[in-house]
Amino acid sequence: MNRKAYTLGLATLILTTASAQRVDQPSVLSRTGQLAPMTNTDDRPVEQRADDRDLIWSENFSNGLAGTNGAWTREGPDGLIWVVNANGPRGAYTQNTERITSSTWSNGFAKFASDSANSIFDGATPTPAETFIDWEGSLISPTIDLSANPLVEIEFQQRSRYCCGDSPFLLEISADGGFSWSKIFVANEGLPMNQGVSGTPTATTETRRFNIASAIESDPSNVRFRFHHNSEAGTSHYYWQVDDIKISDLPENDLKMNYAYTSTTGLGEEYGRIPLSQLPPSMNMGAEVYNFGQGEQTGVVVSCSVTDGDGAEAFSFSENIGTLAMGDSAIVDVDVDLPELAVGLYTATFTVSSDQSELDFRPEDNNRVRTFEVTNNVYGLDNIGNYPTGTQFTQQIGTASFTNNAENVKLLNMYYINAPFTVHGLEIGLGASAQSDAFIIVSILDTVDVLMSPSVVTNILTESDAYVLTSADVNLRKVTVPFFEPIVLQPGAYFAVASLYRDGTRNVTVLDDITVPQPGLASALWLPSDQTLYSNGTAWAVRLSGDPTLTVGEDMELEGVSMFPNPTTDNLYIRSTQNEKYSVQVMNMLGEQVQTTTFSTSTTMSLGGLAAGVYSVRVSSGTRAAVQRITVQ
Repeated sequence: MNRKAYTLGLATLILTTASAQRVDQPSVLSRTGQLAPMTNTDDRPVEQRADDRDLIWSENFSNGLAGTNGAWTREGPDGLIWVVNANGPRGAYTQNTERITSSTWSNGFAKFASDSANSIFDGATPTPAETFIDWEGSLISPTIDLSANPLVEIEFQQRSRYCCGDSPFLLEISADGGFSWSKIFVANEGLPMNQGVSGTPTATTETRRFNIASAIESDPSNVRFRFHHNSEAGTSHYYWQVDDIKISDLPENDLKMNYAYTSTTGLGEEYGRIPLSQLPPSMNMGAEVYNFGQGEQTGVVVSCSVTDGDGAEAFSFSENIGTLAMGDSAIVDVDVDLPELAVGLYTATFTVSSDQSELDFRPEDNNRVRTFEVTNNVYGLDNIGNYPTGTQFTQQIGTASFTNNAENVKLLNMYYINAPFTVHGLEIGLGASAQSDAFIIVSILDTVDVLMSPSVVTNILTESDAYVLTSADVNLRKVTVPFFEPIVLQPGAYFAVASLYRDGTRNVTVLDDITVPQPGLASALWLPSDQTLYSNGTAWAVRLSGDPTLTVGEDMELEGVSMFPNPTTDNLYIRSTQNEKYSVQVMNMLGEQVQTTTFSTSTTMSLGGLAAGVYSVRVSSGTRAAVQRITVQ
């Protein structure tokens, strides 16, 4: 077992060789079709806890912007969107029942209602504005003298929801009266985009706490903080509600586990499903812990127990850290030898403890849980369906997600092959908005090609025919698409690719597991509009299937429609006995459209100008579709 532990000081709190390359997150793309009203609301009051620490400063907005301990100011080109009242937010995509349920909401709370600002009101009825604006505005506290108590945390209650970029909600700290903002926190870190839409939890009132001792140490007598709605996040909707702000002494003892991980590659990827044949000799496991409290923590230990579906321990580790001073963090990184594992679901429970654990102020944040599944033949980067209840976050991406990108949108997941693995097709988790008659082509690419600059996505190792989604697929929310021929992947790294195509107005969406972050190009997006590869940062539900029973079926038939001859040297005749209007698409093996036409009863297409090879001919009536392979000689 290889072990590494790193202690970080206060200031740091914040198949091929090409397969190890990493890139930064892409710039925010222009997405469409993502905004949606919340499916339900949750008005549970925020959890309260007994607390005998000194309360140094507070604000409940009972006096509006005049404040109870000094006046608040609004700043930025859109700062006036910040208001204080007791009304819930309202807009084209927001119900006023989505109001914060903070301890003192009834006497007023601060609110940045970006959805409302992006709506046009006809009386009391909001409709979406023609163009959405990413608003920029801050709500700034009065100056606070904390020189008598510089070891403090700030706590507030909030309810937030955002779309369609990164989180725009920032808590920023100044120790020079607001001249500069030296410390920036993401106020809702860990919460997914579009809470309340199918697949994501409902937005609720929560309490957030941040240790600001290091941020104010240069001059604790001249402290200000602000709630900053950041326009650079590329987010136009929905709201941020804040109330019941407190500044208190830090607790004496408060260890926290920030995150934990289980990686079979040692490069940061956390695969949710791993076939038995692809398990490595060891698993890279680790966690980061943080001393949130004032007091020194001694005898700090990080331990992990991995249990099977019956609760029996399969393997474990324990790592001594020693002593952590106030504000320090430590990273434990361990390569744990794997025993022989059976097929099934495994749960890794990470725990941090110390000599002061019995006095820990918030013991509930001393643990983190990761899960992974050992399978017979499914290899998945995502872990959808395997998370503990209430912890799974997903979103959906597809042919309506990005402007001018309705056909050949490619979703790529990287898979490391440790031993020869026969892949028969790809298993795809469909989003709730997927519709029948849209279609998917799946393929395998080598990482060497994809990681070139610019990316090469045309050197296909194997692929499928165009697979038309059926109502049964959409209802099941999953489809497995077979390749023309199985492929044996030799040790190395490969991309599994799902290429998505719209049928008229009928779209296909694929689930994105946003519960666990993934590094670099472990999961990626390729857009045809700019032919650029972007890092996803999470995991598409695009999985390798080694199921030997998966075979290519006969060509689908559209009742009354026939095409001949096959093979052909030039003309392809298409006939229909039905009185309907049909569209025809001819696609090459790269999924590129090379010819189109429309007809009602018959048409003749000249394919003689195409290179010899196999083509997919897709015929659609708008409500029904089918694909047939045609060989051009």
